[in-house]
Amino acid sequence: MRGVSKSFHARVLTDIGIDVAPGELVALTGPSGAGKTTFCRILAGLERPDAGTLLLRGQDLAAKPAGLRNIAFLFESYALYPHLTVRQNALSPLQAPNRSTGRMDLTSANRRVDEILELLEISQLDGRLPGALSGGQKQRAALARALVQTPAVFLLDEPISHLDAKLRHKLRGEIRRRLTAQPAPVIWSTPDGSEALSVGDRVVVIDGGRVEQVGVPEDIWLRPASVRVARLFGDPPMNLIPGLLKRESGALSFQRRGMNLPLPPPLAAAAVLTGSENVTLGVRPDRLRLEAIETTGAIPGEIYSNEPFGKYAIVTVDLGSLLVKVKATMAAADGAGSVGKPVGILFPDDEMTLFDGVTGATLAHSSNQSEL
Repeated sequence: MRGVSKSFHARVLTDIGIDVAPGELVALTGPSGAGKTTFCRILAGLERPDAGTLLLRGQDLAAKPAGLRNIAFLFESYALYPHLTVRQNALSPLQAPNRSTGRMDLTSANRRVDEILELLEISQLDGRLPGALSGGQKQRAALARALVQTPAVFLLDEPISHLDAKLRHKLRGEIRRRLTAQPAPVIWSTPDGSEALSVGDRVVVIDGGRVEQVGVPEDIWLRPASVRVARLFGDPPMNLIPGLLKRESGALSFQRRGMNLPLPPPLAAAAVLTGSENVTLGVRPDRLRLEAIETTGAIPGEIYSNEPFGKYAIVTVDLGSLLVKVKATMAAADGAGSVGKPVGILFPDDEMTLFDGVTGATLAHSSNQSEL
């Protein structure tokens, strides 16, 4: 894609430019309404861009109709043929009369369908019509129809979003393994940041129709390019705390009501270089510690909520005008007390990110960021 833009009643995509290599799986992620589905529909030939070019293996796709692009597209809405069974839906692209690579003989086609239905755990449903399927079963039937193909490109729009958590985690790895074993480039669209990090060789983050960041999963996690990227990743995502930079006794500190936090050298140096006063401090919940309120350096607050998850708990702390989430051990969460109890939050000496308070762009990262 080069400089691709698209508008309907308003601008949906603006100057999109990415490359996807043969055999590469690129995860496309962003919030709802970011433009992910329009991105896929333009590549598939179902929408025309207002500007920009699309090249596939060096050939311009502009004049090629959707049916001749040899792209396997899994629609977010499934788009199953209602009068065909699960097996017949999966067979349909292999038996299509205008298939660019020719019809596959029925025995070979059924063998490939059997393999995919078994992978997706819907072999027992092969004789059912779509009207007799649940939402998750319909999604897997539509996914089977895409995966049986050997296309020039795979476009998967939220391929596992409606599956239960256990099956989603299992199939994520299985599907990725199958896709990356063949030469076609893959674009996997998902609003789930964790899913994007787990499946993508690279991740493209879009928000408001613009590319915010492109990088390998480690870069996206450790070095978010903006607050818009930072808030998409993590469970819970990075705490984003607006405030001001103040210089006291020659040292820079981050301040807001109830907080006065000295900045570690890497962050202080970046702040000096940019000259920005309005900033946003980013820190991941697992890097914060719950301490007694009288602990030296702790920011005072009170317990707003405590959500146990077995091995850990998510404790939300009210700092007066701000709620901050802490991912703590069960022992630390139990020791902090119940809702309404006073507690202190100890910020790390490093492993924080500073963003410009106006543009949202990253100013700097501290060293020794936590592992992905």
